[in-house]
Amino acid sequence: MKNTLTASGKQLAAKLIRAQVGTIFLLACVFSLVQPIAGYTYFWGVVGGGLAVIIPTALFAWRAFSAGGARAAKQIVSNFFAGEALKICFAIALLIGLLVFTTLPLVAVLSGYIVALIVQWLTPILFLNST
Repeated sequence: MKNTLTASGKQLAAKLIRAQVGTIFLLACVFSLVQPIAGYTYFWGVVGGGLAVIIPTALFAWRAFSAGGARAAKQIVSNFFAGEALKICFAIALLIGLLVFTTLPLVAVLSGYIVALIVQWLTPILFLNST
């Protein structure tokens, strides 16, 4: 039972991360085509904003699905809350780091961040029947 629950959670998390990476790459390509003069800065701005969501999501999935089984219920709950706290803190730190320590365009960074969040909200609904 342990392997089944954690395996399906890990599969859903992997699908989510793949969907986020693909969407961010497509958006970054569109931004670099729309802004051909400063294409690379917009490309990397979108990628950076997307990674500020994707990396914490991967850390959360790793933390939340590290334990499984009915006997580990308290550990599962504590891992879930610890993973969510880690995800929020890491996302804030990455976003602030991108905005303060780089010269990437604000529009590109926030666009990548927002699109990655929207994909994160919609992907579980779209993939719910496939797991």
